[in-house]
Amino acid sequence: MAMPSKKPTIDVFRKVANACGGILSDIAANIGVERSTVYTWCEEDMAFKQALEDSRERFVDLAESNLRKLVAGVPAIEKDENGEKRFAGWIERPSETAIIFTLKTRGKKRGYIERSEITGADGADLIPPRTLSPEEAKQYGLKLNEEY
Repeated sequence: MAMPSKKPTIDVFRKVANACGGILSDIAANIGVERSTVYTWCEEDMAFKQALEDSRERFVDLAESNLRKLVAGVPAIEKDENGEKRFAGWIERPSETAIIFTLKTRGKKRGYIERSEITGADGADLIPPRTLSPEEAKQYGLKLNEEY
């Protein structure tokens, strides 16, 4: 494949980036340049950087769309003798793993977590960490030795 003499237009780059799901190595291979070249274009040109970020977001959207199908399943619908639609089973059953994953990640605010995350206002530490002085550390060590 011949190496391009200059970087592609933003429209060409956007199309390639979207087709490659924002994966830098795949974009570079499809354009015919090194991965580092694409990286440099994105560092130097905000339009290229934004196009790359947008393509990656579209890829995540695609994954979420497919996750939705796994969570909801794909029902088989048929019409009865009266022409009414009715559930006739599953083309693809809902995935328990996908349901659990979704609840643990997107359902955290509703309590679907395995551990409690306690924070202060705006996610700050509830109790600020404190470093012991050398004397406090020594006293703490002596106390632990006595108890255990």
